[in-house]
Amino acid sequence: MKERKKPKYDMEPRYVLLIMTMVCIFLIFFSYRFSDLFGSIRTRLNSMIIPMQKGITTIGNGINNTIDRFEEVDKLQKEIVELKAENERITREKERMEQSLYELERYKQLFGLADNYKTYPTVGANIIAKDTSGYFARFTLDKGYKDGIAVDMNVLADSGLVGIITEVGPHYSVVRSIIDDNNYVSAIVTKTEDNCIVCGNLELLSIGYIEIRDLSINTEARNNYKVYTSPLSDKYLPDILIGYISNIQNENDGLTKTGFLTPVVDFEHLTTVLIVTQLKVDMREAE
Repeated sequence: MKERKKPKYDMEPRYVLLIMTMVCIFLIFFSYRFSDLFGSIRTRLNSMIIPMQKGITTIGNGINNTIDRFEEVDKLQKEIVELKAENERITREKERMEQSLYELERYKQLFGLADNYKTYPTVGANIIAKDTSGYFARFTLDKGYKDGIAVDMNVLADSGLVGIITEVGPHYSVVRSIIDDNNYVSAIVTKTEDNCIVCGNLELLSIGYIEIRDLSINTEARNNYKVYTSPLSDKYLPDILIGYISNIQNENDGLTKTGFLTPVVDFEHLTTVLIVTQLKVDMREAE
C-alpha cells in the first residue's frame, strides 16, 4: 500500500510580504479612524486597572513591611536571648568571684586566728552539718581521725573558743560548742584572776548571751572584762578567749555572783573553724 503524500501549501515570499503590508495598513487606518473609541476604552481600562495596581502595590508594600518587622522582631528576640544568657553567665561569674572572695576572707581570718594562738598546732576544717536549733550548738566537720583529729580537741573560730570535739569518724568529727545547754567550761577573768564557770544557754543566746556562774562574792570583775579558759580545766586548753562579762549580780545564796557573758564567736554564722590538734592531757603529760 502506497503512503499518502501530504499536500503542500507553498506560497511565494513576495505574496506573504504583500499580505502583511496590507494588514498593517488596515490596522493603521482602523486605529486612526476609531481613535476616539480606543481612547475611551483605554481611559476606562486605566481607571479600573490603576487603582487595582495601587492597591496591589500598597498590599505588597504592607506585606514586605510586615515581613521586615517579623524579621526584625525575630532578630531582636534572638538578641534578647543572647543577652539574657550573657547576663546569666556574668551573674554566675560574679557569684563565683564573691564566693571566692568570701572564702579567701574566711581563710584569712583563720590564719589570723592561728597566728593569735600560734603556741598551739592547728588545722582548718569546714562545717558540713549542724543541728536544727538555729545556732551552732552541735555541728559536724569534714575532718576525722584519718586527718589526725581526736576526741577532746579544742575548736576555735573568730577570735576565740567554739567548743570541743565529742565524736570522731574516719573523715568527720562532731563538735559540742560552749553555747550548748549541757556544756560547762572552767574559766578565769582577766585583771581580777577570779575563777568561774561558763555555762551554755541557748535561750539566753537569743539575746546574745550565755551564763557565767560561781564568781566570788568579793570579785571586782566588771562589765566588758575578758574571760579566758582556765588552766584548771580538764579538757580545755588555757588562755583561749571565751567572751566578755555583762551584768554581774549576786546569787540568791549570797555567797557567789553570776552574770551574762557575750561570746566572742558568732554562733549563728559559722562556716569554718580551727581545730587545735594538741590535747590538754598531752600537755599535762609533757609537764
